[in-house]
Amino acid sequence: MYAATASLVSAAGDYRWLLDQGYPQTASLKLVGDRHRLERDERLVLFRGVSAAAASASRRALVSDTARGRTLLVDGYNQAFAVMHYLAGRPVFLSSDGLLRDAGASHGRISDRALFSRSLAILAGAIAAACPSDVTACFDSPVPFSADHAREFERELRAAGLEATCLAVRSADAALIAALETAAPGTSVASADSVIADALIVRASAAGGRPVVFDAARFAIEREFGQRTWLDFGAVLDRPDPPPPCP
Repeated sequence: MYAATASLVSAAGDYRWLLDQGYPQTASLKLVGDRHRLERDERLVLFRGVSAAAASASRRALVSDTARGRTLLVDGYNQAFAVMHYLAGRPVFLSSDGLLRDAGASHGRISDRALFSRSLAILAGAIAAACPSDVTACFDSPVPFSADHAREFERELRAAGLEATCLAVRSADAALIAALETAAPGTSVASADSVIADALIVRASAAGGRPVVFDAARFAIEREFGQRTWLDFGAVLDRPDPPPPCP
């Protein structure tokens, strides 16, 4: 289980304060990372784990622990990589917006194909257990063997009794956001991508039937291995005595 250093916890408060003031993300990360002498992994954890307070609250309001009876759109690599990185012992944590993210930094590279296949199987089993009405999953085609991965995931889902379509597309983000434009009210999305979550927020304000973000990766890990004690940036930053900002 990934545990934060005191420096990372303190840096999270500084970084959140800068984001809340509207400072650029990249410059803020460098400033805070240098000040607290953070390692490379810690900077990536901070970047993926902490968002501005308003954005965090808006996304967190959409997070659900169920997809029962809903159409489910799945960000294939986003969710499968989170499971894979957990299995590989890379940093996995709850971000300030309530979504499980990782700092695996694989950049679409899959060095252990057996481990990735296991991750797909764990994820598919968990999605089936969540009982959505149907599933559409998108995998980014620039990733090598993406078409094979899409077919493998579709086989796993169909073997579990789900109506499923899995596709290799140029951009999973773009495909899922486009699908949201015509999706039925109440559609769920399994993704920890902030761009997709923010698109879901826009749809929530424009259509009836509250859409939700289903954290399939977290559900899959905890279904397979039991409840985890995650590093939770939401809890760290929202506690009564949060880390003070930079002087």
